[in-house]
Amino acid sequence: MFTRLISGVVVVAACVLLLWANQPAELADGDAPVAQWRFESGQFSGGLLAPTAGKWSLRIQGEPQWDKQTSSAHFSGGMDLAILEIKKKEPAPKTGPESLSAEAWVRLDCGSRKGGLISMVDDNRHGGQGFSLGYDEDRFRFGLATEGARKGDGVLTWIRSRSAIRPGIWTHLVGTYDGTTMCLYVNGQLEAQSTHQQGQIIVASVPFVVGGYIDNDERVPLVGSLKSAALFAEAMKAETVEARFRKDEALAQLPAVTAAPYFLVSPYLQYPTTDSIRVGFETSEESTGVVEFGEETPLSRKVETSSRTMHHATLEGLKPSTSYFYQVTATSKKGEKISGQLLTFKTAALPGESFNFAVFGDSQRNRRITGQVATRAYEFRPSFLLHLGDVVDDGEEKSQWLNDLFRPCQELFGRVAMMPTIGNHEKNHPFYYQYFNLPAPEFHYKFTWGDADFFAIDSNKPLILGEGQLAWLEKELAASKAKWKFCYHHHPCYSSDSDDYGKTFNGQKSTFGTEKLRQLSSLYEKHKVDMVLNGHIHAYERTFPIKDNKVDDSGVVYLTSGGFGAGLENFTPTPSFFKAANRVDYHLVLFSIHGNSLQLHAYDKDGHLFDSWTKSK
Repeated sequence: MFTRLISGVVVVAACVLLLWANQPAELADGDAPVAQWRFESGQFSGGLLAPTAGKWSLRIQGEPQWDKQTSSAHFSGGMDLAILEIKKKEPAPKTGPESLSAEAWVRLDCGSRKGGLISMVDDNRHGGQGFSLGYDEDRFRFGLATEGARKGDGVLTWIRSRSAIRPGIWTHLVGTYDGTTMCLYVNGQLEAQSTHQQGQIIVASVPFVVGGYIDNDERVPLVGSLKSAALFAEAMKAETVEARFRKDEALAQLPAVTAAPYFLVSPYLQYPTTDSIRVGFETSEESTGVVEFGEETPLSRKVETSSRTMHHATLEGLKPSTSYFYQVTATSKKGEKISGQLLTFKTAALPGESFNFAVFGDSQRNRRITGQVATRAYEFRPSFLLHLGDVVDDGEEKSQWLNDLFRPCQELFGRVAMMPTIGNHEKNHPFYYQYFNLPAPEFHYKFTWGDADFFAIDSNKPLILGEGQLAWLEKELAASKAKWKFCYHHHPCYSSDSDDYGKTFNGQKSTFGTEKLRQLSSLYEKHKVDMVLNGHIHAYERTFPIKDNKVDDSGVVYLTSGGFGAGLENFTPTPSFFKAANRVDYHLVLFSIHGNSLQLHAYDKDGHLFDSWTKSK
């Protein structure tokens, strides 16, 4: 269904624009909708929700639950979605409209980094298009891009409500644009406005979606209920917005309802090998789970999980270097089903095969930047991900795991396996071991991909050469026959940070790291490790090859990547002897391995390349 709809995307855009373009003059005040849908079971037949204004039905995907008491539909995430149904092709006008209003009555169960209620938007670094009325993790929002803003380069402006999302409470939302001013109304009151956009709205070649957010590289489902949605040709006046709210104001006075079961953490991938992969997900209530998977649909195999809230399933008997589809369904004790969206993964490469992988660290608590860097990372379609620690700011706070890590990275983690090392901010809390299903003992482990071996250790724990995890590391390094060797841990062996190892702007001399970590260098040099990766310092730094504490072409390169969201830090006022490149910015690092060649490319949060490096063997 989704593929078929995407193939008709241009038609969707054309028809929606015609809704605006062909309106009679009597709609100039925006009082009457161009298109309107009421989410009542009586309007639903044959997979279509009939309109109460206009002629375009909504094609319902998934299985939303119809609530007769409030005449609404509950969307439980996953595949639940409504997309404009196109019956015939019509020519698209050359330009978009200069005004609109979008309206919805919604009851959210939880927020999301990018949530849509009425959207036809494409939001990426190459330029935003279209419009969206929706929400983020804790606020409602309205956004659009026009030809008159800046140089018409498609930069979206988002305005956010002052009011926080109240889970389980009905809310009336209206977003308006009159060619010069954007306004966002919550329960009849103006809460945000902007004049950053001017002129005609840039047409987005994506589906017109109600109850979800879809653009060319993201799909975010709604967890909550919709009573109605409407689109208007003109910007509603403030008094009209208030009058429409007052008409159904009693809805907003209803007590909060207990949310139906949903995914607290949407399905995500862990520990891929050549013949297996692990799938994790968390449900809001105890549920049994089923993970269906296969090389094509219909999915032919499945793994089941017992009744619980935190689920981990291992999919086995897979082929090396092969792409698979998978879908998760959970069923609560009351028989309520939650269906996740159809997702993808690829198993590990065999020796001799080329691949790439993405690296970042220190997301901590900056969901907007974390989400932006995650979007950039997925655009590169990496084979897997390394997270260098401090995945959250406070490991004891469950809300941070949900809202600051998993929700901003939902699309990325659902399609690309992430292999972390633990930082200091996780506080060694059980949540780390609950969410990350890694090889025992989990705080240190090894995995292989193609011609490379990867070794993770916990730099918070004691590090004594020949003992504990370092004894394990030396044994594994000695046994490794891989062409390429990478070690990663949270704290740096070498760092030019300005104040962690001496207040260098205040007269103190830097130690450029700590002896605890520096002692590992002899081990890495002995076993010819190619690169050592770390986070902790919230910036980017790549060293020259180092051996015996000197720059030496036969030495080890150390990389600090701590730009996944945490507050940025600075470097010493004068350069260290080992600094090859540095940058204070949010970023990710992409590695590519092809035979005897290793390539590194570092990109900022906007996708601009700022460092590159190559090593050949």
